[in-house]
Amino acid sequence: MQLNRAAFLAGSLAAGALLPKAAFAATGGESEQSAPPERLLGQLMAGNKRFVDNDFPAMDRSATRRELLVDSQAPFAAILGCADSRVIPNLIFVQGLGDLFVARVAGNFPDDLVTASLEYAVEHLGTRLVMVLGHQNCGAVKAVYSAIEHKSPLPPHLSTIERLIAPGIESVVAARGTLDAAIAANARASVQVLKTTPPVLAENVKSGKVLVVGGIYELGSGKVRLLE
Repeated sequence: MQLNRAAFLAGSLAAGALLPKAAFAATGGESEQSAPPERLLGQLMAGNKRFVDNDFPAMDRSATRRELLVDSQAPFAAILGCADSRVIPNLIFVQGLGDLFVARVAGNFPDDLVTASLEYAVEHLGTRLVMVLGHQNCGAVKAVYSAIEHKSPLPPHLSTIERLIAPGIESVVAARGTLDAAIAANARASVQVLKTTPPVLAENVKSGKVLVVGGIYELGSGKVRLLE
């Protein structure tokens, strides 16, 4: 089947998604590799606004886009999100095939495998924006909070999650802070780990090529709130 490139480009723009490298080459537009990561963050958040506003594009060009993505991909953002069934990054940000590189794990905290996955996105796919996406009422953070508070460690294999999350929220638990405060603290701790992990992420963040940010997804409103 011959690809209708004009229709594909129009569909990508309507969806609020960045154009893939092949499309940019054809139109002379700015590629993901040259776009400032701050602009990519604006693109991502514009998609979330569409989600909040219930403004969804027609999804009638998936077959065309699949063909364009067979041999390569260039996701403009990577999302480290929770495995929670209510938190689906491509839906939350109204992005389609090839737009987001997503790693999901309970508690959205990076272990070595998750970090390696995000490094792959940056090093080999040219991704320049990484978001750690926590969410309201996170069961993983809640479980770790309770385990610390009651000095009752979680059983295997949940204890692995506890070992990752506990250091970032211990001060919140000690101060008897809210679950929301713990969820934000966990997301910030995740961001800090990614920003300072050598060699790929730390070096690209230091040079300004990659931006790592944190956000909290509000279950009721659908809004993503960026963390300071």
